[in-house]
Amino acid sequence: MKTRVRAAAGTALCLLAIACGSPSPKGEAPKTVLPGIRPVLRFRPPADGLLTEGQLDRYIRVRRAARGRSEEEAARAVGVDPEELAWVRARVVEALVSLDTAQVRGAADGTYARTIAAVKEATKSVKDGETRRRLNEQIALLERERASLRPPEAPPAPVAANARRVAPRRADLETTVRP
Repeated sequence: MKTRVRAAAGTALCLLAIACGSPSPKGEAPKTVLPGIRPVLRFRPPADGLLTEGQLDRYIRVRRAARGRSEEEAARAVGVDPEELAWVRARVVEALVSLDTAQVRGAADGTYARTIAAVKEATKSVKDGETRRRLNEQIALLERERASLRPPEAPPAPVAANARRVAPRRADLETTVRP
């Protein structure tokens, strides 16, 4: 008899727990508000995809605080949403890649121009016709090669704007990058 009473009481407690945890009849989730605690708002990336100075400041602060721990732990420690950190990191990387691409392209163009100019200058001092012909062939080959390089694609407007915002702070951003 005692086992039946205990079993019935246990079943009743289980049913009560299940009934208390069910959603409200309107299909809304129960709202639990604790006094003095603000609700957690999740990060929503801006529709325009642009970085702000504040986001860059927080990113640098988290990167500096991450010494010896994960970035997520550091973000939580300094009060930055890890989702925002991930979004900002992706935008910073895009901006740095865009800046590097432009720099490499400019350096390649400069190298071709200097090389062609040096070979043309060398051609002027050559007296041998065969050597001059070979140098002119090399000049033509270098000019064709330089002309065959695809022009760089313009980055999307948000990436270009973020690159302009990141460029002056590049040193701070790169010194905080962990190996």
